[in-house]
Amino acid sequence: GAAPTPGAAPAVAPTAVTSAPAAPTVAATAEGVIPSPAPGVPEAYLRIPPSAKSVAGVPGKGGKVSSAIMSFLPPVPGRDQNRYWQELERRLGVSAYEANLIPSDAYKEKVTALVAGDTLPDLTFVEQLNAPELLRTINQGAFLDLTAELSGDGLKAYPNLAKIPDYAWKNVRIKGKIYGVPSPRFIPDRALLFRDDWAQKVGPAQPKNKDEFLQLARNLTAGDPDGDGQPNTYGVGSWGSMVLSLPFFQNMFRTPNEWRLNPDGTLTHTVETEEFKAAVGYVRSLWEARVFHPDSLSLSVQQTKDAFSGGKIGAYVDGWTALAGQRDTLRTRDAKLSASILVPPGHDGGKAVTDNSQGFFGFAAIPTKLGRDPERVKELLRVCDFFCAPFGSEEYSFLRYGLPGDHHELRNGLPVLTDRGRAEIGALANIARRNDVFFYPNYPEDARLMQGLCRDQMALGVDNPVISIFSPTYVSKAGELNQLRIDRVSAVVAGREPLSALDQYVRDWRSRGGDQMRKEYQDALKNP
Repeated sequence: GAAPTPGAAPAVAPTAVTSAPAAPTVAATAEGVIPSPAPGVPEAYLRIPPSAKSVAGVPGKGGKVSSAIMSFLPPVPGRDQNRYWQELERRLGVSAYEANLIPSDAYKEKVTALVAGDTLPDLTFVEQLNAPELLRTINQGAFLDLTAELSGDGLKAYPNLAKIPDYAWKNVRIKGKIYGVPSPRFIPDRALLFRDDWAQKVGPAQPKNKDEFLQLARNLTAGDPDGDGQPNTYGVGSWGSMVLSLPFFQNMFRTPNEWRLNPDGTLTHTVETEEFKAAVGYVRSLWEARVFHPDSLSLSVQQTKDAFSGGKIGAYVDGWTALAGQRDTLRTRDAKLSASILVPPGHDGGKAVTDNSQGFFGFAAIPTKLGRDPERVKELLRVCDFFCAPFGSEEYSFLRYGLPGDHHELRNGLPVLTDRGRAEIGALANIARRNDVFFYPNYPEDARLMQGLCRDQMALGVDNPVISIFSPTYVSKAGELNQLRIDRVSAVVAGREPLSALDQYVRDWRSRGGDQMRKEYQDALKNP
């Protein structure tokens, strides 16, 4: 999937918005707040609310606090050369905030080494999707059980943590226990980003079934959607491991979100279903129709994103929050260009499904050995409470945008990062964070669009029934089985193997770990 969207948008002056949401959302208040239109869909903000403090006093007690943070951003200058870092320490009330910013591609290796060497910092960002081994270390007792502190009356001591949505607290539980503070994010996961401006031009603008989608893909390929008179566009693109943007087409054919929990308590994996086979067959027919970019089975993530923003492809699957950045990039090229999300139609004209994510990205955990000092644990949770300051609060504005005049300047009343701000802030504040409101300073109306799309995606959402359940086989075999899927399914969609080759793939998937995973998950569901 995609990385969490960094908090600060690039510095681009606001321009006219060219795209309206698929359906109207709730009206904005006089303060520019669009309330939640449905459970689990966050508020949207057209402007920053009046600033107020969300934390009483300073969280720290004057000592050191250390952390290990997964970072998707460039490294920052060291503390001595970094005014933001120094000011962060002052506001936290600590003598030193020792932040180890681990690049996302090295995260699994580095955090596993911290556990193995018994050198865990005070706060560790635990992200079990990128490092499933961490579920084992949690089961082995590496991190403190914080259920009493972070549920019920315990949460009253941490007002910002108490505002984290219920779904994040529910899904962060492992065997019923809470081991850290979740960083909430939106529930929708992946989506098909598409050039809605092109689709309106060549049609059908909103395909209602698989035949109309094929027609749209053909028209985006052969109908000169960019109007330059050249045959230089393709309907759909993908990066290699996304296997021709297959997740969107699985949604059209209503496959389960990883696993289907049957009435008798057994589990069926998505690759074992007839719906999966039908989705693969449909994608194979799209490949035969030559509506995919010809390099779609080998492009990198960045090449695919660039092909979309550069006007080479009309649609591709990405993390759905990537839409805001792609809209920014397109409008930097030309204010009239637009992109949106195609909420999947059912292949037969009925309702499709979408896959719900776990609703959080990682959590801030405390090593078990610190549990001997309850006051220290409370201090660290106050630090997390500070980092989880709600949108628009004094603390949030500092955490995201730094000091006025130094790290950001106001344009049209909205903070825009300076070069210093972009260099110094980085991921320093990302041990715990609120990542779940809609606000886009460069294009405020995009908040309304994104909220409407979130609601439309969630209306079709299905959960993964084994979220946060520990399966030793998943930990040891997930990488191998994912590669098996990419290799075998790619061969079928590209026509190198017949559709019937999926049967052998499923047999191999089952014998190489699938059946054992199923057993572990079923046992855990029966004995929570």
